[in-house]
Amino acid sequence: MVFLRRHLYLVLWLIAPLLVLGACAYRGDIDQPVTIKATWFSYLNGDDIRAACQGGAPDRFRLIYNGNYEEQLRSYEVTSLGGGGAGYKARVMDGSGLDLTHFSLSDPQSMARWTTSQARLDPEELAGLDGALAASGAFGASPQGLRLASEQFYWVMSACRGGVFYFNAWLYPSPRFDQLVFADVLLRYDRTGIALNPLREVSGAVRFRRNAPGEERSSHFDVQVGDGGLQGMMTLF
Repeated sequence: MVFLRRHLYLVLWLIAPLLVLGACAYRGDIDQPVTIKATWFSYLNGDDIRAACQGGAPDRFRLIYNGNYEEQLRSYEVTSLGGGGAGYKARVMDGSGLDLTHFSLSDPQSMARWTTSQARLDPEELAGLDGALAASGAFGASPQGLRLASEQFYWVMSACRGGVFYFNAWLYPSPRFDQLVFADVLLRYDRTGIALNPLREVSGAVRFRRNAPGEERSSHFDVQVGDGGLQGMMTLF
């Protein structure tokens, strides 16, 4: 049984890039429950931002906090506006537990509701966020090969800046995460009233127990960072 399970994991990981590429592409409406469930990986990968990023396109930043997937998700969208400044939208979902592989059209509202707030950043505030992202290494090379488990705590960024697409990720705990400074800037304008799920290290033993006998059945997934985006996904049940 252990032998078969290990080989099943290997097969899933080998076909993971095909699973990601074949997933539903995100084209907007992340506030809709069905959209969340069907296109989460595309949203996480910033596919829509990547497709629209070209010379003359407005600067866009999407920062996603995975505070243990079944406990809290946070999404921050910042889009530059004509004349300076930017629109800012915060979304928070506590106790998400989204089952991305078994969503039902008969119950699209279940466990898929965001709490949101909006604000407008003036040019100085937008420049402050851009500077915090730069100081966090957001516009440098992404950590290729880094695996992010749904039970862990991490930030993922996709952005179009000056007509160039950027993707990056920060996993807790790590030296890169220690240098992250943009979170405080994002939270400064967050009016959702929901506190950040506190960081904690998730041991490999916790991830190994995924749906072991006696454990509550739920969805788990790993994603892996490639060159400028996610290159693989493995879903376990």
